[in-house]
Amino acid sequence: MAMALRSTCARVPGPLQEFVFAGSRGHAYAMRIGCLHAASASSPALVLSHSQSYRLLVEKFVFSRLVSRLNVRSKPSPAFQRRVISSFASPILETEVRDSGDFVEVGYIADTHGVHGELHVYSLTDFPEERFETPGKRWVRSKAMGKHVYHEVELLQGREVGGKRPSWLIKLKGFNSIEKASDLVGSTLVVTERPSLSDDEFYIPDLVGMAVILQESGQEIGVIVDVYNTGGDTDLLQVKRTDGSSSQKIWIPFVKEIVPIVDKDGRRVEINPPAGLLELNSPGESKDEKVKRKQELKEKRKVRERFAGLKKRLTAIGQTHILEGLLSGTESQQQDLVNQLLSIDFASFQRALQDVLPLPDLSPRQQGHDSRREPPSAFPCANWQELHTWLDQEESSTENGDVCRWWTDGLQLIADGRVAVVVLAGGQSTRLGDNASTVKGSIDLGLVSGKSLFQLQAERLLIVQELAKLVTGSESRPCIPWIVMTSDATDEYTQAYFEDNEFFGLDSAQVWFVKQDSMPCIDLDMIEDRHRILLETPWKVAQAPGGNGGLFTALNAQGIIDRLAEEGVDYVQVYAVDNALVRVADPVFFGYTNERGADIGVKVVTKTSPDEAVGVVCINHEMVEEEGSVYSDTVNYIDKAHYSVLEYSQISNSLKHATEDTIEGRQLKFRAAHICVNIFSLSLMKMLGLPKNELQFHPVSKKIKHVKQQGKEWVEVIPERPNGVKLERFIFDSFKFCDLHKVALLEVRREDEFAPVKNAAAPEVSDTVNTARCMINSLISRLPCLSLSKSDSQLRQLVRNLNLAYMGGSIEANISDFVCIDETEQSEL
Repeated sequence: MAMALRSTCARVPGPLQEFVFAGSRGHAYAMRIGCLHAASASSPALVLSHSQSYRLLVEKFVFSRLVSRLNVRSKPSPAFQRRVISSFASPILETEVRDSGDFVEVGYIADTHGVHGELHVYSLTDFPEERFETPGKRWVRSKAMGKHVYHEVELLQGREVGGKRPSWLIKLKGFNSIEKASDLVGSTLVVTERPSLSDDEFYIPDLVGMAVILQESGQEIGVIVDVYNTGGDTDLLQVKRTDGSSSQKIWIPFVKEIVPIVDKDGRRVEINPPAGLLELNSPGESKDEKVKRKQELKEKRKVRERFAGLKKRLTAIGQTHILEGLLSGTESQQQDLVNQLLSIDFASFQRALQDVLPLPDLSPRQQGHDSRREPPSAFPCANWQELHTWLDQEESSTENGDVCRWWTDGLQLIADGRVAVVVLAGGQSTRLGDNASTVKGSIDLGLVSGKSLFQLQAERLLIVQELAKLVTGSESRPCIPWIVMTSDATDEYTQAYFEDNEFFGLDSAQVWFVKQDSMPCIDLDMIEDRHRILLETPWKVAQAPGGNGGLFTALNAQGIIDRLAEEGVDYVQVYAVDNALVRVADPVFFGYTNERGADIGVKVVTKTSPDEAVGVVCINHEMVEEEGSVYSDTVNYIDKAHYSVLEYSQISNSLKHATEDTIEGRQLKFRAAHICVNIFSLSLMKMLGLPKNELQFHPVSKKIKHVKQQGKEWVEVIPERPNGVKLERFIFDSFKFCDLHKVALLEVRREDEFAPVKNAAAPEVSDTVNTARCMINSLISRLPCLSLSKSDSQLRQLVRNLNLAYMGGSIEANISDFVCIDETEQSEL
């Protein structure tokens, strides 16, 4: 690579690496003493008669932009042979940083090799034969509790292996199995002694702190605080003045003509500065400017450190091709790539790869472990008609039937502030056609009212809050937290959409936004024995939201779960934004889940046909090790059953078409279709948010438009078939963390509660904007007409109308008559 992040800030301390700079060697990197211009053996004298020469050097190379191109393969000037070992980090050039104890990094342990404990090590040294083939004492550095820990090891033997990057296979004493060797993967091999240097070579940490003496007068004028590589043949010493000069820091070119003597033992350098050099300084800075500049330098230093670590990780996993964009394009494009790469959680990406690789057959399965799966036990169906009947009674009566009881109990939970709602809105509307909105929640359903999915859901939330206040007799209207989970692709647009629409009448404080992680997309085919990350452009990695199963990690990481606990929330409803008939904060669902004492509530509808593209809820049986058997000579396995969802693309033909006799006649055996409307107890969500309980990633094959490099050109690839893989976690994988009796299934009527919007509108295509609009209108036509006659100012009538409005009767009407009721009128009721 020929790109580098040019340093303009202070020295970065840390553990040394023992590369030596020699410009003709592509991987070597340190700063060599050179000349200010094209000096040669025939013209060794350095002429610096004008201040412009020095200012040009300083401004062009020291205060240059953060990201710029640097050709490290250029031939060095032969005039001078002094070399400096670098101590600053960059995204392409390896770092040389010092740690406590003066340990020197010599290799990165990338992987195990074979079954006898050999380790695959990437070289970080210019003396690999000595470090990896000569037996003797070494140290391994790892991290524990956020701190570096060093372990002494003994190298027995080593040998070089082929490849693009220098690497060795080594054998350490006592590490005789792959299990033991695996504990060292990701660690760094270090030594305590530094390589010997010639008289004209220096380590930067040795230069820093040296006194700077005027050779002619013997006056000490300052101390070296850093050394900067300018990207050419000359390096600069940064000197802090200590002689009372008005210039606090100056720059000294590190060439023999100006710095003829470097006394390492005496900790001093002697200089012969040209006329005007010491007086050439930047304008004075105010105190605020100095603080600001110091903070900027600190941030830049952090960026360099992070990028150096990132490049090391990318090299270890064979994904350095995504850095190719740093060799072309504008500075802005290059900086965009740097910023994006620093924002990606590559540790999580590596865990995702471990979950999905090797890729299974991603085509629909024709057979599976059918004997391990069975349909769920009997579960109730929520019939809201009994609630209508009860509310239609002219005189008060106690609730009659399960739905009435669940409804009133659920409204009490809402009134007590014990519930919250999450809408999964991180997905993009790529399948809805080119004219669709970027965000699903804002798409136009074609309703007469012009309301979007977000507005329909917000109005149901407003109504159920009003219902809870009226039915329970609460003094104040409850305020249900509505958590909107977005992604990188939808976050900015979604938040702006809510603000532009004044949160659809909700209190802005009750709407919380949380962004889920995105994952890089990978190539479906393998290149050089690995699935490469795809690039959307040369300067942008192709990413996709990491699936709705990332909800728990996101909520925990961003402090939402703790915040809900502080507010007394016990249950959280989670639903997908693309369901036009979803009953937000459904009191019946809350009441039912609470009555069952369940940690998970699951809404299902009856599957219409064997080929309907929905997942089905089933009971999955797995053989797991019996607890405690690990300490015995024999391992005992037990059958553990848990709920799961069998995806429509993975269900076998035998299960897909299996039927059974029921009261309603012959039906599909696996017919409980999961509609992504669930309730989770907050205690379970907190447990699922812990790193050790993160849900597994799954590969999802997709058509992904991307670019690839052919020679020196970037070519756009528009696939006609699935060519890439998105890495996603599924929310229903959380079901396995619950015992069967802690999961409560509830069947609802499809025509009342499930109108998904997933496909672009076309003839005979289901789950489109058109089908959803038809289902909404059909629901409205089936419900009784609303009435708010002033002569009939009874609370029951008002509650009845609000309940109908909640179900869908007000979707084409303005609901202002049903919410925010005047306090005087309410007191009369």
